[in-house]
Amino acid sequence: MKPAFNRQHFFLKRRVITHKGFTLLEVMAALLIVALALTALVKGAAQKVNNANELRDKTFAQWVAINKVTEWRSRQFISSSTLTGDDMMGKQEWYWVAKFVKTENKSIHRVEVSVYKDEEQKANKEQPVIRFNAFLSGIAK
Repeated sequence: MKPAFNRQHFFLKRRVITHKGFTLLEVMAALLIVALALTALVKGAAQKVNNANELRDKTFAQWVAINKVTEWRSRQFISSSTLTGDDMMGKQEWYWVAKFVKTENKSIHRVEVSVYKDEEQKANKEQPVIRFNAFLSGIAK
């Protein structure tokens, strides 16, 4: 005996599938989205590297300033003029300028230490990497 004719089954088998894959427009849109996402990722990573380098420089510059102030405190040294110098910190030479300013109290002086990354910045009086203020007490020399 033959199986009964199933009309729905007959038409489902004969349906021709014409859509296999993506259109060119869909592929281009997907590539645009991926390109924008990758650009944002690379830009974000570069910004993090720059921030890390800037924080490292500020940290080393602050250590140079703190070391100089600590050295002057330990010797109870106060100058009536501006001092300049350089120190090695973190495999780099740092250049500093210290300005001693009198306060109302004769035995206390304020010192402002500006630390520069290179001698050119210091000579041109550009913005220092860090400016550190401290107070010292002692005898002016």
